[in-house]
Amino acid sequence: MGEASRRPAAPGDETRAPDRSRRGFAREAALYGAGVVIARAVSFAMLPIYTRFLSPGDYGALQILQMVTDVTAILLSGGLASGVLRFTLKARTPEDRHAVVSTAFVLLTGLHAIGAVGLVLAAPILARSVLSQAGADGALWIRVVAGSFVLEAVLAVPMLWLQATRRAGLHTTASLGRLVLQLALNVTLVVFFGFGVLGVLIGTLVANGVVGGALTVLVWRETGLRPRRDAARDLRRYGLPYQVGMLGSFFLTFGDRFFLEHYRGLAAVGIYGLAYQFAFLLHGLGPLPYFRAWSPRRLALSTEPREIRDASYNQSLVELSLVLVSLAVAIALFVRPVLTILSAPEFRPAAELVPILLVATIFQVYTDTVALGIEVSEKTRYASLAIWISVGVILVLYALLIPPLGGLGAALATVASMAVRFACTLAFSQRLWPVAWNFRPSARLLGIATAAVALDAAIAAEGFAARLAIASVLLAAYLGAAWALVLDPALRTRLLALASSPGSVFGAPPRP
Repeated sequence: MGEASRRPAAPGDETRAPDRSRRGFAREAALYGAGVVIARAVSFAMLPIYTRFLSPGDYGALQILQMVTDVTAILLSGGLASGVLRFTLKARTPEDRHAVVSTAFVLLTGLHAIGAVGLVLAAPILARSVLSQAGADGALWIRVVAGSFVLEAVLAVPMLWLQATRRAGLHTTASLGRLVLQLALNVTLVVFFGFGVLGVLIGTLVANGVVGGALTVLVWRETGLRPRRDAARDLRRYGLPYQVGMLGSFFLTFGDRFFLEHYRGLAAVGIYGLAYQFAFLLHGLGPLPYFRAWSPRRLALSTEPREIRDASYNQSLVELSLVLVSLAVAIALFVRPVLTILSAPEFRPAAELVPILLVATIFQVYTDTVALGIEVSEKTRYASLAIWISVGVILVLYALLIPPLGGLGAALATVASMAVRFACTLAFSQRLWPVAWNFRPSARLLGIATAAVALDAAIAAEGFAARLAIASVLLAAYLGAAWALVLDPALRTRLLALASSPGSVFGAPPRP
């Protein structure tokens, strides 16, 4: 961003150096986390509706439609948004920051508009190719999705601006407002009017438009609309390797649906997609709010002496691992009784796949953690290289495992590829900008978690009450073992203080 980007920040700038106190960090993480918890709770409360008013085939069709828009976004604008947070925080004047946001908004919205036109024109061909079981409805569904595709871009950049300016409360309010509106429309259109898949798509379209439009007005009042060529150049330079990597990430996360649809049909995709919702739940409840609060801080810490920053990074790694692994254990233990209540019987085989997909998510989160060196060095091509090495592995495993094993083969292939990606990312990142990571506490937590989940699987008990009791006992045993064998005295003290006064986390942030 030129010489201006290297000048010191002026007092009162929106993105002043993040407060490094644990309280300030905890407050933002808690606000993001509260929003995600409420959103996930509401979404899971909708499962009885979705699984009774939508068939596994309908659920599979929604998965395929999401993948169509994901591929379109990757091909047109993938990686563009990834640089918004980095360059907004890196810029040293309000003018430079506003230019980053304005430029990203214009580029992203324009590219998504082009993509929407392409989706509308290609709708009949796409419907025959990837939604052949949907009949004539497939083309209409794709045209509605094209409208949502544009509005997602309108929504994305304002949300990143709120994150960069550390307005966790407003970010959470906007996210929840969008969710409530979307679900209200879904219930109305799916349950009362019987629109099925089309009702879900229309609800998403309207919610994206209403919330995205309101946030766009807010951001334009603060930043204006002043796109700059140098900002566009920086965003594309930073984002292009991520664009290549995002295409690979798509194959790692969603490529198995195409194989499953080909070999087992849309119903198998729907069951597998439901199992994956629990993996997304893990990511959303723990790592997502954590990284929203931590990302600005860990980038700011990169300028500190190595012993200071490494100590802080490892402290956060232990905290993240405690949240991540504990949530994974809870989800794996309780998924069967939960699905007994929330889903129709034909969806319940998804429970067998959930623990495997949770392991894949844990590898993914640790990959995002150790990728810090790639981010700080701004050599994002190495992140793409790690992804594409993993893609080579997973495509072979898809071909070998999905035909005979179906969803189980897809889940096993995902775990193996995510482990390869983690190893490659760690190796590249350490070479570019090393951090003295200490994974020993995390490994102990994972060992205790594996024992608890394996014991749950080995106990042959049927019935909701029995499974609920077993899950509760094993979760308590895991937490006790983690407290005694993994957590150091300082972290125990902080957790006890938080437990004694949880409301303090949401208090006013410390003055800078």
